[in-house]
Amino acid sequence: MPYTRYERLRAELQPLVRVDTHGDPDMGYPVHSVYWDSPGWRFFWEKVEGLWHRRKLRFRRYGRGDGPVFLEIKQRIGRTVQKRRVRWDPERVEALFGGGEPPPVVADGDFADPIAAEILFLIHRFQLRPRMAVSYRRLALFGVFEPDLRITFDRRLQYEVHDTDILRGFDIGRYILDPRFMVMEIKFNDRVPVWLTTLVRRHELEMVRLSKYCSAVDREYHGGVLT
Repeated sequence: MPYTRYERLRAELQPLVRVDTHGDPDMGYPVHSVYWDSPGWRFFWEKVEGLWHRRKLRFRRYGRGDGPVFLEIKQRIGRTVQKRRVRWDPERVEALFGGGEPPPVVADGDFADPIAAEILFLIHRFQLRPRMAVSYRRLALFGVFEPDLRITFDRRLQYEVHDTDILRGFDIGRYILDPRFMVMEIKFNDRVPVWLTTLVRRHELEMVRLSKYCSAVDREYHGGVLT
């Protein structure tokens, strides 16, 4: 959506949402992700080809400083999106992944969690490595009367293909999206409330399927013509 529409839309949302307390009430918080993929960009092509069942692996940090790292498997089955993740301290991530190579397939305490074990399996099964870093600033809102409703506004979407250290991040990247635009996402479990669908129609917003990771890969290697 154009950035010029944001202020009016946010004002209309105000009575019906509350702001995520983890970030600034006006500017939100930084989000930094590093996406892993195979030498042949398996996960990227699964998205481009529209596979019914597809996955992505990413490491993610919120805010700045020494906060935790979330190791996440994002999975789509049909129209349903699932996200499973484990939370690790930066020191643990550095010890296991800081050398540039993944840890060996060993059933030790670091991967006793079933999600962590699946992440390690995916890394070795498909020879995954960090391939793309994506950064943006997010303002997150929650429904006052619909606890499962989450609305996010992402701005300044940038990527970096060489500096993919999740613990360091990058300061200046290339834009995924024209900075005059922002991404509004509506996340829910069962249905979108009527007041929100009415608001979307009134502002003439149209749904666009956008993968930040795939758009970054497309722009970097395919001229932005595939996504």
